[in-house]
Amino acid sequence: MQIDQASFLKPHFVDVNLRPGDILTVRSANGQVVEEITARGPKQAGTFWGLAAFGDSLRLELSYARPYQEAPFRVDQIIIGGTSLLEESAVGAQESICGSQGDFEDVACYQNDPTKWSNVLASVGVLSVGGDPSSPDPNVGLYCSGVNISPDNMILTNQHCVRDQAECNNTEFIFQYRRQGCNNATATTTWRSYRCDEVVMASPFERCETDVNGLDFSLQTVMGNPADTFGFATPDANSITSGENIYIIQHSDGRPQEINHGGGADFVVDDGGLRYFGTLDTEGGSSGAPIFREADGKLVGLHHCG
Repeated sequence: MQIDQASFLKPHFVDVNLRPGDILTVRSANGQVVEEITARGPKQAGTFWGLAAFGDSLRLELSYARPYQEAPFRVDQIIIGGTSLLEESAVGAQESICGSQGDFEDVACYQNDPTKWSNVLASVGVLSVGGDPSSPDPNVGLYCSGVNISPDNMILTNQHCVRDQAECNNTEFIFQYRRQGCNNATATTTWRSYRCDEVVMASPFERCETDVNGLDFSLQTVMGNPADTFGFATPDANSITSGENIYIIQHSDGRPQEINHGGGADFVVDDGGLRYFGTLDTEGGSSGAPIFREADGKLVGLHHCG
């Protein structure tokens, strides 16, 4: 299937029931394997949303030992990804651009900095899109940022990005969605997605207008082992202090990964909250983005509330 100008395609599988040893392979526009489905699919659900296939086409390949008398799966819906699906919800989505334009840099500009590049690899996009196909609007999407913080694959993001297990079931974590080079507008076509498995811990959050200093985090496990390929960031047991230099790795407005720096007089720690100004811009989609200490590359916080 090909749909012109789509940024990604996300199929909804119904009545998946493959024989042992048979495999349904989903490939993206460039032929990359998006996922391989066996039996009744993830968690033996039978009916579920597939992972997002980058680009304007996807291909399904069924490998089987002998013919089926009845179709072993169906696809009843396709979500067509566009900019409207890569924008954050109204909760915590305030734009925070200081000046006439943002000071965002391509993460590819830091490939020669081992510490920053390690944190780039571990940072993710959080794509929550797809719901009950019978609902009035099953395709409403939410795009945030996050980071893998454990060799056992624990993704940390904002709670308003993954609120509960129901949202986890429709969330995937996207690694290596970035531009191909420093100041190169062309995005990579080889992103890697992993399904959210289970919410381990979360701190309920209402709205930035009423709870700007409230803890806003959600920690979840992942299906698969992204840490083996992309590594993980290291949380710092030592609290950050006012005036230190920091940087944020984020998917601002759902764009490929970008990085912003700040510190000095523009960085204040106030009652446990981190406040930053000046060159450290964020946008909708930056929610859940990891904040790192410049001095040692350790994780010191999460961005929320523009």
